[in-house]
Amino acid sequence: MKTHQNTNLPLGCSASAGLRHILAALLFFMAAGSTGYAENADKLFEQLGDGQSVRVAFYSSNQLDSKFLNYYDTYEFEFRRAPTLVATIVRVETKWNDDKTERVETGRKTSLGTVNVTDDEAAGLDRLLQFYRSPPQDVFSTIVDRISITLRDREKVISDEHFVDETGQTLYTEGLTLFSDLTDKLLSNSKRMVLKSPDPKQEKEKAIAVAQQLAGYERFLKSFEVADATVGLVNAMPRSLFVKIEATHPALIDAVRWWNPLVDGKPSLSWDDFMKAYAAAESAMAKHPWLQEWKKLPVKQWKRSLQLDLLGVSFGEDSSFLEKYVIPVWHHAGFSGKPAYCIHARRYGTWRTIYFSDKDERALVVSSDSPEPESPSILDRVDVSWDFDGKAGEWSSRYAIIENDGRCHVETFVDEEAK
Repeated sequence: MKTHQNTNLPLGCSASAGLRHILAALLFFMAAGSTGYAENADKLFEQLGDGQSVRVAFYSSNQLDSKFLNYYDTYEFEFRRAPTLVATIVRVETKWNDDKTERVETGRKTSLGTVNVTDDEAAGLDRLLQFYRSPPQDVFSTIVDRISITLRDREKVISDEHFVDETGQTLYTEGLTLFSDLTDKLLSNSKRMVLKSPDPKQEKEKAIAVAQQLAGYERFLKSFEVADATVGLVNAMPRSLFVKIEATHPALIDAVRWWNPLVDGKPSLSWDDFMKAYAAAESAMAKHPWLQEWKKLPVKQWKRSLQLDLLGVSFGEDSSFLEKYVIPVWHHAGFSGKPAYCIHARRYGTWRTIYFSDKDERALVVSSDSPEPESPSILDRVDVSWDFDGKAGEWSSRYAIIENDGRCHVETFVDEEAK
């Protein structure tokens, strides 16, 4: 399993895409009418008192090749003193819901038994809880863990914490007791070994070396350069050689994020394939004069630039994300089929995300970061951020259509799921 550092770019073609990959740690607490951690929260397991219990619901999945292919059963752990600390472990069976969009419980539970928890293991559990409360930033993994931890004093709920961990870093961190460690102990499985974390610098150097070996590299260098590279799963795309590319000569499209899918562990495309796809995208974008006008406007600090996302030689987007976050508003705006291109318009460190069709002269703007009302460009002024769960009247229910002559109109669309 490989982890990836954040590339400091949007994680998808919509502002909502970041919601899919950025680590979320949602904490909810209830304590005698006030809000806060339970008493001795830093040593919740080590200092669990008589009559108290901690219930943990743990669910893990592994995201591979743009889809959650591997789902694991939910496990429930009940910690209490009897008189030493013990954990009762239950496996909860899950299945796909009717829409095949999420896993739901079937109602069947299997008790695996009770295991003793040593003082060292209890301390490791508390360190794990601290990890979930203060996770490392800008680290992402294919493994997604969902954890709920409830402390009770007899029947009274003292605290209730919920986490979603997308870092995968618990596998690389010394001194932690994972909940799966206790399951392994109960089932007499081999003890887990802490993995050695990959060196980001070495991983980058290896990926760049792979990129340099692709056919057509010398021709590529006449117009472009590789700014960054990695091999693996990035932004829920298929396993690829992922390369951040910058144009070295004036061009309409200044930067590209290119996913070169792996086949039998090797990149499947050459630099000649990339340059052909890039030229087609440049030609398509040149048909929208308002894009060129936007780029020519003066800047205060950073230049205005256009970034293209490419998966192989075509539209760069995870298909499941596209169906949920883009296609509904795309069709509501009157576009047919699917988008042909996704462009990020960058300005002063802010972004506008724009979708283009190869059959329509219009363009769809789904997000605009930090609009500038006084700008002469409609692309700077437009204020939208469509999301599939946006409610009527909210900012997140708005999107914009830009006509080929630069005229723009803002529309509202509330998806059926959000009503």
